[in-house]
Amino acid sequence: MGFAHQANSANYVEYYRDNLFIGLAYHRVACLTNWSTIQSNQDYDGFTHQRYCYSGANAASVPNGSWYDWNYATGKSQLDACGSSTNSKYNTPNYADRSNSCSYNVLMDCNSDCWIRNFSKCQGRQVSIASPCW
Repeated sequence: MGFAHQANSANYVEYYRDNLFIGLAYHRVACLTNWSTIQSNQDYDGFTHQRYCYSGANAASVPNGSWYDWNYATGKSQLDACGSSTNSKYNTPNYADRSNSCSYNVLMDCNSDCWIRNFSKCQGRQVSIASPCW
């Protein structure tokens, strides 16, 4: 994947590491960008109520985060579809700050790492994580 995809669409998903939660699990966030600015206010981030993605903000503006990965996206409808299916899989209605059934423990099969892995796989490029997610 690379610059050749820019001819197809100006929209990309950028993944950021947020922080290490009590030494057990990374939390990641994804934003829809056009390489230079964030294009949507929707955060694709699993289990947090913190708003990270602000339309018009710099693409690397996630607080205390760093660019992790990117992925070509066909548009916001695809991101919303992947977010909705991942929310359903991990029981996080409407991107809730906590799953109704998951744990943050990186050794468990259901946590925020697993959420972003499933979401990124749906987008077409799976982000590597530490959790087993069996």
